[in-house]
Amino acid sequence: MVKYGGLALVKTIKTKLLIAGGGLASCLLAYRIKSLSSDFDFLVVEKDNQLGGNHNWSFHTTDISNSQLEWLSPLISYRWNEHNVVFPSYSRTIKKGYNTIASIDMHEKLMPLIDSHVLFNSSINYLNNKVAKLDDGTLIEADIIIDAMGYSPSEDISIAYQKFVGIEINLNKPHNLESPILMDASVEQTDGYRFIYTLPFTDKRLLVEDTRYSDNMQIDEEEYLAEIIKYMDNKGWQDYKIINREKGVLPIILNGNYSRFIDKEVEMIGMKALLCHPTTGYSLPHAVMIADLITDKLFNKSNEIAADIKQYSIQSWKRDEFFRMLNRMLFWGCEPAARYKILQRVYTLPESLIAKFYSRQYSFFEKIKMMIGMMDGFKPPIKISNALKAIYRNE
Repeated sequence: MVKYGGLALVKTIKTKLLIAGGGLASCLLAYRIKSLSSDFDFLVVEKDNQLGGNHNWSFHTTDISNSQLEWLSPLISYRWNEHNVVFPSYSRTIKKGYNTIASIDMHEKLMPLIDSHVLFNSSINYLNNKVAKLDDGTLIEADIIIDAMGYSPSEDISIAYQKFVGIEINLNKPHNLESPILMDASVEQTDGYRFIYTLPFTDKRLLVEDTRYSDNMQIDEEEYLAEIIKYMDNKGWQDYKIINREKGVLPIILNGNYSRFIDKEVEMIGMKALLCHPTTGYSLPHAVMIADLITDKLFNKSNEIAADIKQYSIQSWKRDEFFRMLNRMLFWGCEPAARYKILQRVYTLPESLIAKFYSRQYSFFEKIKMMIGMMDGFKPPIKISNALKAIYRNE
């Protein structure tokens, strides 16, 4: 707000494209724009003083195409050629690539490229398809406005929760873990499906997270931390320094009226539009795909960007009904302490089907094959009658 002669004058900024929010989807879109054009006019507005917050975003190499992996590669912080899962009665090494982008790395790599295109410490209190208003009264006018300010609960969508607390540590001696443990569900099953997620960044540096698929979003941070320390003690990781902490709650999508949810004046991307894997919460593949979609339309001077974003979102929702069905089985078809059995059975399937579970690329027949694989055997992980009730439950 500028004052002149006692009168308050509203500051106005004009830009071609306004991206509201500085999370993963926004950052990848900004990066993709800048990598394709040095002079395209856009602005990212972020309420905090850093892009990406305090997160680690991971994805499987097979989640995105080779061309997408190529343009994303400069932002990748860590890569592994395989990963592991551990369950009470089953463990396995998956010979597939796994990757992580750390938010602090992304911020540091992006800022030299897009510094003049970011407005930090700026909260948006009003947004439509032509203008955004900041808390200080500044108006931002844009030809195209995209809302990427994170998920907001909605009566139109039924969700459960994936919640986690993690610590990053530096050990005084090597931890001897060569590849990530995506799920160690051999731990006590409390508060729903529970597992420990571990990423070895260097030979002495680890991220260790306690993750729970729960019916509620409450986090007792001290209890989580105590469980993480107990786990590390059992692994012999005892002489360390905590260098970072993170926590969060992600929506696990069960059901909903997505057409009504997405029917907004401003087009949404990222978690704002629930563009994530319905079961795992992984959002990076969608962020990569939407960045490609939007930049293709921008640089081909398309007038259909808003419609194409909405169409992408609606098609993704329709495509993912199979995973929402699995989620309903997970949360509504069995007791919380037995939820691990469904994921345990998933990981007995062929590696090709597991890869497609994450990349959401199942054909109709592969979906049938997966369901038969999950329900086959003397003791299926969930009673058929309970599974059917959960699948057709509508709320």
